[in-house]
Amino acid sequence: MRLPAAQDRRFYWLLIAVFWATLAFALLPDGLDWAQDTVAENAQQGSLIRRLQWMSPFLICALVIWLRRSVAWRVARQIDPWLWLFLGWAILSVGWSDYPAVTVRKLVLLIGTVVIALSFQVAAWQPDRLRRHTRACLSALVVASIVAVFVIPDIAHVAGYENAWTGITRSKNHLGMAAGLMMVLWMHGLAIGETGVLESLGWTLVAGITLIMARNATALLCMLAVLPPLWLTFRPMLSLRGLVFSSVLVVGALLLSLTFGVLVTHGVPGWREIVAPVANAVGRDVTFTGRLEIWRLVYAEVVKHPWLGTGFQAFWLGAGGPAPWVTQNLYGILWQAHNGYLDLANELGVPGLILGVGFLINTIRRGVALLPGWRAEAAWIVAFMAFLAIANIAESSLFRPIHFMFLLSIHASLALARLRAVDPAETPQ
Repeated sequence: MRLPAAQDRRFYWLLIAVFWATLAFALLPDGLDWAQDTVAENAQQGSLIRRLQWMSPFLICALVIWLRRSVAWRVARQIDPWLWLFLGWAILSVGWSDYPAVTVRKLVLLIGTVVIALSFQVAAWQPDRLRRHTRACLSALVVASIVAVFVIPDIAHVAGYENAWTGITRSKNHLGMAAGLMMVLWMHGLAIGETGVLESLGWTLVAGITLIMARNATALLCMLAVLPPLWLTFRPMLSLRGLVFSSVLVVGALLLSLTFGVLVTHGVPGWREIVAPVANAVGRDVTFTGRLEIWRLVYAEVVKHPWLGTGFQAFWLGAGGPAPWVTQNLYGILWQAHNGYLDLANELGVPGLILGVGFLINTIRRGVALLPGWRAEAAWIVAFMAFLAIANIAESSLFRPIHFMFLLSIHASLALARLRAVDPAETPQ
């Protein structure tokens, strides 16, 4: 039996409060302590403050699911099977993890994230609620970050990166990603007629300035990649099929002509000559700010355990863990490979990488399949998942518990599951 599309109000404000709180927890430093390196302190032993922050929402959301268990069961049946498979593989990795206690703690956060997202879809459900509150919450955090830049500059800047803005977030990359996604959501609101022109352009300008000042080239590229197709989905200049066909022909002809000219004039270029224009265009060198060397060293770790990995989240553990041996000659202690796919392969082996990529692809496929009936909701989720997929080429957030991009990816996936569970006769036309 399919779920009705009728709205209900039970637990409405409770779940809104939980959503805002957890998204804020994922963006702000643990315990709201900007003065200390809480990542370094909490890598292996865990953090009491983090446990208190997250266990309360987990328990509240678990209670909501129990009280709405009949709805939860029908939504759970529509959850992406790739997500279930990834969860199963991550749980199994406790058996071979180099640091099983760490893996168990991270699994609690992973499963708790799914619990939070599921509760949001089984009570007080509205199709546009996730989108509206994601946009509002990110906007509020970006505005607070701008205020912090001028009020508490010692905390809200990173001196080592051209005085880049971090605002009130964990890092400049968190702020840049939040601002980039905020731009996408406000322009989506304008495209579907949900927000006014001046309102949307004003908030987009605020997000754009923040994105530039955060010096996050990855978020800028992600935004530029997903925003034009998203806009054209709702405001096509011509038929979508004709636009795609014409674009492919034009781009193909240009690439063919350019390739022929380069080969005739300069011969076969090396990889540095190919990459340099792209890197320079976004203010980076051909090593992508040292990422290529990090990737090389982490890949050397991947080939040591290609099928099982080190265990879920059992690599980047600071002093005393395995990661310093990889990066000791680069930048000191790092907390990610700056490539989400490489981190998945390193921690969960090739099967984990396949399951993570399969989750991304299948979520996008399920979103596209829902476009005819739920265009406004499915389109922004497809755009967000594409944003996430591109971002993880240079930043690790895919299946990284408590990272706000991962939290939103699970929300997005379960939002699609709820839409799939709705009676087709009640979908908007």
